[in-house]
Amino acid sequence: MIISCLVLCAGDSSAGRSDTAFPKRTDPLHVRIERYEQIARTDHWNEGLILPRVIFPPAGLDRPVVGGHADALDETGHLLVGYCYKYAVTKDPADRAVADQLFDGIARLETVTGVPGWIARSCYRSDTPLWHEAVLWYPMEWHASTAMPGYRWMGDLSSDKFTSLFYSLGIYWEFCADAAHQQRAADLLDRFIGRVIDDHFRLVDLDGKMTLWGNFSPDLPHQPLNSLEMLAGLKVCHRLSGKARFDQAYRMLINRYHYDDHQLESKVIWPQEWRNRWDDNHAAKSLYMLLRYEEDRSLLIKYRMNLNRHWHVWRTHDFSFECDALYVLLYQVLSGENVLTPERIRGIQDLWGFERHESEFRIPCAQGVRRVRAMEQKSNCTLIQTYWFGRYYGLIDPSW
Repeated sequence: MIISCLVLCAGDSSAGRSDTAFPKRTDPLHVRIERYEQIARTDHWNEGLILPRVIFPPAGLDRPVVGGHADALDETGHLLVGYCYKYAVTKDPADRAVADQLFDGIARLETVTGVPGWIARSCYRSDTPLWHEAVLWYPMEWHASTAMPGYRWMGDLSSDKFTSLFYSLGIYWEFCADAAHQQRAADLLDRFIGRVIDDHFRLVDLDGKMTLWGNFSPDLPHQPLNSLEMLAGLKVCHRLSGKARFDQAYRMLINRYHYDDHQLESKVIWPQEWRNRWDDNHAAKSLYMLLRYEEDRSLLIKYRMNLNRHWHVWRTHDFSFECDALYVLLYQVLSGENVLTPERIRGIQDLWGFERHESEFRIPCAQGVRRVRAMEQKSNCTLIQTYWFGRYYGLIDPSW
């Protein structure tokens, strides 16, 4: 039986709240984005990784390690992509330096597991488990690192992390990395996707079992979106590494298992309640890479059909979801159609991210559970990525 402890009420419940200046809604878009970048690099910065949701003292610590780690690889990838496009616009060595640090953070997710080609969802420096491990994800997926003593890491990699990895490393290699970092990025993706191929197109955890959302295998029923993601991952890895095995795997999945046909239905249109906007995010990343890297006209037609299927729904979005603006910009870039109506331009100019707010947290303790009120904050890396994507392609005016 769990007994709740007394509510922790001593002191100011906002203790530890960030002093980083938060933007105002009346600020120009470029000012809002600059502030979001500052917040990401301070409040959410965990040794080159970005914590998507950070919890401040008294429930958290004075460094951003307490919070939701499950999507840290995604969020770090979003900010890395944002800084890659930013560097492509500014050519400022300081922006490239931030991108290099973010890449180093992602590379550490392999090192911390101790297994070449296996990537953690997240990691943080601690000799003992902190309370968030027990309540904010599957506790059994946290491990003490043997390769990096004093660190803990999260397993059970999923298909969305697979997509975030090839997308962010591919953009980094293409738009920002110098020759040495290009080689490191190519080698990392080579080891990762090579391991996936060796495991019969599955994400297999350290226990030898397929992860919960790690099925891309032609031998197992899987979602059309996973067929799209695997084709994109193989295409990007072949581009970066130049190794024939990735192109051969790509061709095999198409010629023998018809992944190019299967991917056509990766967007669920009906029933409406089955639509998933985050799945759209993974499809958008995959289609962006495939439609720019593929040269076979018959395959390009099929990938464009998939893009059109997504646009059938994206064009109805109201910018209430953090990726909506990115979908509009990405569709215009890939299709060549001008879809930036005055209403959509206004939606981009008015982009607004997550705000800080106070929450109550149930923290396990020896006596049971204690309730603690503290400030928490989600990062806004998706908006940063969207802004610099639009700036790079000339679709967002720097004066906005």
